[in-house]
Amino acid sequence: MTDGPAVVVGRVVELHEGPAGLEGRVSVRGARVEVAFDLLPEARVGDAVLFHAGVALARVQEEGLEAGDNRRQEG
Repeated sequence: MTDGPAVVVGRVVELHEGPAGLEGRVSVRGARVEVAFDLLPEARVGDAVLFHAGVALARVQEEGLEAGDNRRQEG
């Protein structure tokens, strides 16, 4: 079995309009990751978000999740 693409949960710590659109930083276990938010314009600082390959995909409920958890996407 090969490793699939990682989907990660983190907390939004910064949002701003950049040259390529809505951008920000997400905290994952203390590390800051640059993420594009064009697909998730409703995201706000403090939200927990699911992201992959530097693109925010969805806001998530944190119940049962630890921010920074890696999730495998079956595919």
